[in-house]
Amino acid sequence: MRWKPTSAHEVRPPEHRHDDRYPAKRLTLPSFLRPVWEWKEDLAIVNTWLVILGSLEGVALIFLGLALWAKVHEPTRVIVDLPGYVIWPKVEVLQLREELLRTFLNQVGKVIYEVSPGSYEIQQVVDKISPGIAQVFREYYGPIATGRNAERIVWTLREIRRYEDPKHPGYLTIAGKCDRARYRIENGVHDIVSEQIVIVFYLSQTRNTPTNPLGLRLEGVEEFKGAEADKVWAMTAPIVDPSLIHKEPLPAGIEKKP
Repeated sequence: MRWKPTSAHEVRPPEHRHDDRYPAKRLTLPSFLRPVWEWKEDLAIVNTWLVILGSLEGVALIFLGLALWAKVHEPTRVIVDLPGYVIWPKVEVLQLREELLRTFLNQVGKVIYEVSPGSYEIQQVVDKISPGIAQVFREYYGPIATGRNAERIVWTLREIRRYEDPKHPGYLTIAGKCDRARYRIENGVHDIVSEQIVIVFYLSQTRNTPTNPLGLRLEGVEEFKGAEADKVWAMTAPIVDPSLIHKEPLPAGIEKKP
């Protein structure tokens, strides 16, 4: 069998005689050796698979675009800096609840009401209290901390309730039932004085910061003892919806010394 040259660059195989007893067969590769576009030698099947794959890719790209859009337009983050820790910060919208108010008042009260011999640091809550409150407490408790009696004051917040003050309706007013214990050495004798008091806290709303995520500030306090404390506590109610928070100047008379 010889090849018949047809041109200078191609040859054509010789023609075979057609035999009616045997059907003509087309030379093809085995199915496991053929590429995907030759499966069953049907372009319609290949096109169908390409349409399905393209549709899935399009849906995936849509979801990816939505995720990127949400990531770009997410709320501004609050940066929290803690020594030795790397934090991925998120903005959390906090709704005032009793446990949050209790945590805030306990944190502030522990700093402004507690005294250790030779130590009274009010600077750590300066962004949570008004300048007037900071000055009053510093002037009152500072000399106690540096006194010769080595006096120590321990303050504990036991319970908080809502208190309506008709004289100052623009503030979130919270009454706290507290225990206060004074330990001191006088003439070489240890003296311990414990008392139960009711403190009314006047809170206003300020700008949220990383160190003050609730955005609350202590504007004033009033302290009550004995029968007067019982009378004030009887006028309190459970904390339900502390939403009436307005920023307004507080009269100097509210900032009473402890």
